[in-house]
Amino acid sequence: MGREVLHMRIGIIGLGSMGQMLVESFCKSAVISPEHIVVFNRTRAKADALQTRFGVAVANSAQAICEQASLIFICTKPLDILPVLEKLTIPREKHIVSVAAGVSTSDLENVHAGPVSKVIPTVTSSELHGVSLYTASDRVSSEERSRLLTLLSAIGEVQEVTETNIETATILSSSAPGLIAGILDSFAQAAVRKTPELDIATARTILVETMLGTALLLKNEQLGFDQLIERVATKGGITEEGLRVLAKTLPGGFDELFAMTESKHAALKELVQKQVGKQMDEKE
Repeated sequence: MGREVLHMRIGIIGLGSMGQMLVESFCKSAVISPEHIVVFNRTRAKADALQTRFGVAVANSAQAICEQASLIFICTKPLDILPVLEKLTIPREKHIVSVAAGVSTSDLENVHAGPVSKVIPTVTSSELHGVSLYTASDRVSSEERSRLLTLLSAIGEVQEVTETNIETATILSSSAPGLIAGILDSFAQAAVRKTPELDIATARTILVETMLGTALLLKNEQLGFDQLIERVATKGGITEEGLRVLAKTLPGGFDELFAMTESKHAALKELVQKQVGKQMDEKE
């Protein structure tokens, strides 16, 4: 049985890296026909390029998206989300989806009377892999939730989260590709420092293929991390000793990483709440 194809119109406002990735991924997955995707960006050239490449429709304004699409992704920067929505006239029945960190579903409900959801995509969805995080408000019906999950499931795995744990989960999904790339590059650089005859391009290629094979092994054989370690790390062998070395430094490094991200999220949410307070004052 083939994957479900949605017969609806979706809109994407904002064509930064995530907005463009969603267009590319939805078209690549064939979960929806390109002509049923309508996009808008303040810089028209990005929208025109996607129209040429995929055949999506281009709107002349964000307001036009709100009139044409029933499911609308807002892919602007976090501090632009609420100001953009505040300026639009959005019919109550439209389902608004924000892809920004720091903006909660309750914040979205302050500017839209209808259904709202929050999705944190990942760049790896362009390869139809990775995890999209989502949380939905109580206003989202089962049918609206089903349509959103059909879209997201077509470009990777979907994990429902709460507003409480979404920030930590975001590091594991959306931030992880960049963090993993940084870790692997450090691994490759260390190998070259140890053995200069091994060029950096070769070291990186070895690690990329090894990472891909490791991921497939874990997923296809449904192994736990500990089970794979047992396969590789023989008693008293190099891998076991290597893991012992990493155990001295990695936990503290990752703890520091999560502490840093917590403070960054807190600062962003504080700025968003100032926006919310200002909007509430203007309405009174």
